[in-house]
Amino acid sequence: MLQNASIKTKMAAILLLPLLSLGVLAGMRAGDTLARGRQADRVHGITTFAVSLSGLVHELQRERDLSAGYVGSGKTSGYGRMIAQRVAVNQALKGFRGKLRRLDLRPYNQRLQARFSAAEASLARLDSQRDQIGTSEPITADRVLSYYDDVISELIDVNTQIPAESNDSALAGTISTFVALSRAIEYTSRERGFLNAVLAGNRFPPGGTSQLASIIGAEDTWLAQFRDLATPAQAQQFERAAADPDMRRAAALRRRILPEGRPPDARADPKQWFLVMSAKIDLEHAVAVRLASDVADVSQASKLAADRAAVTSVTVIAVVLALTIGLSVLMARSMVQPLGVLRRAANDVAERQLPGVVDRLQRERGQLEGASETAPIGIGSSDEIGQVARAFDSVHQVAVQIATEQALLRRDVADMFLNLARRSQSLVDRQLELIDDLEQGEPDPRALRDLFHLDHLATRMRRNAENLIVLSGAEPPRRWAEPIPLGDVVRGASAEVEGYARVEAQRVEGVGVSGQAASDVIHLLAELLENAVSFSPPETRVTVSSQPAAAGHVLEIEDRGIGIQPEELEELNRRLAEHPEVDASLSRRMGLFVVGRLAARYGIKVRLRDSFYGGVTAMVLLPSTILVGVDTGPGELVAALAEPATVASRPPAPVGEHPADRVRSGDGAGPTP
Repeated sequence: MLQNASIKTKMAAILLLPLLSLGVLAGMRAGDTLARGRQADRVHGITTFAVSLSGLVHELQRERDLSAGYVGSGKTSGYGRMIAQRVAVNQALKGFRGKLRRLDLRPYNQRLQARFSAAEASLARLDSQRDQIGTSEPITADRVLSYYDDVISELIDVNTQIPAESNDSALAGTISTFVALSRAIEYTSRERGFLNAVLAGNRFPPGGTSQLASIIGAEDTWLAQFRDLATPAQAQQFERAAADPDMRRAAALRRRILPEGRPPDARADPKQWFLVMSAKIDLEHAVAVRLASDVADVSQASKLAADRAAVTSVTVIAVVLALTIGLSVLMARSMVQPLGVLRRAANDVAERQLPGVVDRLQRERGQLEGASETAPIGIGSSDEIGQVARAFDSVHQVAVQIATEQALLRRDVADMFLNLARRSQSLVDRQLELIDDLEQGEPDPRALRDLFHLDHLATRMRRNAENLIVLSGAEPPRRWAEPIPLGDVVRGASAEVEGYARVEAQRVEGVGVSGQAASDVIHLLAELLENAVSFSPPETRVTVSSQPAAAGHVLEIEDRGIGIQPEELEELNRRLAEHPEVDASLSRRMGLFVVGRLAARYGIKVRLRDSFYGGVTAMVLLPSTILVGVDTGPGELVAALAEPATVASRPPAPVGEHPADRVRSGDGAGPTP
């Protein structure tokens, strides 16, 4: 299929697969870059939302610790502060739920979605937990602390799932630092709530000391992890907060409540403890807020970097792809366009220039100077296409030179034909003059008949000579001054045929042939009649019929001979329709060339077809341009043909010719083989 495709199609097929592969790879690369950009946007959104939970966590921690103190006092003190804190929690919770509704969690991983679902479910039970605290039903401080601990832990755990959404190590490290500090603050708050309940009840529950030690140990552990993960700037911020007097007061109050080597003292004022520890937690929370801002900044920077990378990557890919496609198209055009020029030039040379040169060489006899000059193809490149173009220029030049040489050869052959014809014609003319003299003085009819046969053979010899003149391209100088009736033209042609007695011509009246064309028309018809007589049995007749036509007058010469094969008949008609050139078949079909040349000279149409009698019918259309109207009476030529054996029956001589030129000559080499 591709072997018949154009060069442009083949070049497109060659470039298509690499360009498609490059396009697919570029698309995959661009898609991956854009996906990372969208992922960075999602991570930034969830990070900004998650770190904002620290405000809700801070308010929930304060409500938990106040609620524990209220329950620890036997629900006798701290109710007002607890209720006021619930209002603050409700405000923070409203903002949390509004942001959560606007956040689409579907693109995130399942564990993060599970964390949000668990936190939201726990927060949904907040009102029922508050109702239990507010009623007279018994409830312990441990139960209150346990509920709030679970809710707050689930909110903090949301942050731990954010690094799974991103491959940014800086963001993951900052979030881990933030989570470590958040958990340290959570355990500091648990310490505040536990001791607030203990001090409100003025006693430590069984196992309370070890429980408090576990809380303080977890707080220290998370603080140590925070210091390991924090950057120097973050660690410095925390150290400044740790150096605050409120931090020192909180540490001193803890040592007084939990003295070393002695039982814990539960007689401290719970309000003082709550205020001192709240001040400490506020300082740590301020550091956490700044750290949350760092997380947001890192997330924003990661998002911007991903966006820039996406834009840069897509731009570079688009530019590279465009350059690749452009370069491929440019290279393809640099090959296809010269090939197109070469193809058009080759077709122009083959179909127009070279045939035009050959035709001009044939028409402009004797004017061959400069005919072999050719214009080069306008391809100046030195690549293979340019080399082929220059090779084709050489081939074109050689072809024109050969055509010129052939034209010179044909001209020389034509001149040779003409020279031989003129010499033969001169000898035949002298022979005809001699025969004419003998005929004038011969009284014996029998001898006179023999002389006439000799005269007839001489006229046929002269027609052969004139055939050479026609083939050479020259025109015979003999022309009649007056038009000749068409019937006389037909009879004159039959008189030049050896078997003229077998020719039956239909009478034609009122139509004649101009004197300029009459001689050549007689010659043309004589060739066709000679052929019909030669290739039909001796006992058969050759009929000539005529009828007017819209474009002139049609003559039909029908024989009952052996006929012609259809393929050969088509070839003969093709040669007759074209301007026949002298070639290797001249020796076998001289009459065909002569008929074709004479017909082309006057626009006469000649066509051969099968006859109903098994032979061939030659149809000759004489155009109206060579026909004239004449009188219907028989002329001198008719009388001459009636008695062909008498000397007095010769047709009138053409203008400027010897009286012996009364009949046109012919030969037996007709257009059919």
